[in-house]
Amino acid sequence: MLDFLNYTFTSLSLSLAILVGLIILFQLLHYIMVYGRIIFNKNKKNDFEPDEEKVQGVSVVVVVNNNSKALQNELLKLLEQNHPLFEVVVVNENSTDDTEYVLTVLKHTYKNIKVINLGQNANRFSDRKFSVAIGIRSAQYDTVVLSDIIADVKDFDWLRSITQPMSNSRNKILIGYVALEQKKGLLNQFAQYYHATWSMNSLGYALFGYPFSSDGRNMAYSKEFFFQKGGLIAQYRDNCRQEDYFLSHFANKNNTVVNLNPKSFVSYPAYSNYRAFKRRAYAQYLSHRAFPFSTKLKLALLPISTLILYLTIAFMIFIGFPWQYLLLPILAKCVTQIIYYNKCMKRINSKIISLFAPIYEIYFIFFNFNLRVKKLFIRQKRHKIRWDRK
Repeated sequence: MLDFLNYTFTSLSLSLAILVGLIILFQLLHYIMVYGRIIFNKNKKNDFEPDEEKVQGVSVVVVVNNNSKALQNELLKLLEQNHPLFEVVVVNENSTDDTEYVLTVLKHTYKNIKVINLGQNANRFSDRKFSVAIGIRSAQYDTVVLSDIIADVKDFDWLRSITQPMSNSRNKILIGYVALEQKKGLLNQFAQYYHATWSMNSLGYALFGYPFSSDGRNMAYSKEFFFQKGGLIAQYRDNCRQEDYFLSHFANKNNTVVNLNPKSFVSYPAYSNYRAFKRRAYAQYLSHRAFPFSTKLKLALLPISTLILYLTIAFMIFIGFPWQYLLLPILAKCVTQIIYYNKCMKRINSKIISLFAPIYEIYFIFFNFNLRVKKLFIRQKRHKIRWDRK
């Protein structure tokens, strides 16, 4: 039973054991230093300014395309926000349903709505970025919040909450959190894990001082800063998401703030099928091209180290290395991973079964590999993806 204690280490087995130990140590440090930033981020109280004369105006930009049904529900939540000075800029992308009619009716009811009807795009830009840039340019106020008509705003204090850190003139970019709607089923668990991991990395690194990505359905820019940096002109014909490009080039620890106040959260509808989930994941993966090499390296280290870890362990067992020696370090990794996922999910009001995080991690090794293979066989310029549409 204790025969493994008599095992004689060779130079090969010792080298592999050291490699496994270093990889696990790196991953534990990643959980602590990156994910720990989310867990221990203080939930600062929103001190809403009582003097309306001192409140900064806010413009909310929303892009719609054949969303007449969603407009009747979600747009009203934006228009009824508990904020003394704001407008909602709606960019209608050549909708063919009743969107324009619904917007016309709402304009007669609400004075704080501005509608921009875009016709057929003469430049044939197939991405959301052009419409977003038009909305930001048309905004009346310097603080511009990007939202989405199908992003569910839970609180009528959302606008006050999400923009409160922007009252500091130093902050030019604000990163908010977008949750994924909770549903039952295996697909939802996969999607929740993928979304949670991406959010933990992007938010954690931003809190660490290295912002590189955000969800464009809940973030804010200073309009002046946005156009000082050239807006989105350089990437109209690029597949990357506008927030990934802009943040990776212009965001830093001195001009970017993360808002993790629960009142600032919004949620996005769950994926209806696996194809929709994979399409969104692939569009997100294409955005990685916008990142500098240092950011790509940071994002690749964890999944690549996980792949090397399990391949090394499989090879060690194949050559007769006692599995008992591997049990304790693997257990330490998995337990730490489960604890940090669980605490992060509580911090951002998400619900995934954290106990299964190590299993999901193995599945997504193959999932991400499939995305990389797919990219090799698809020409970028001919494969435009509207990431904001399901």
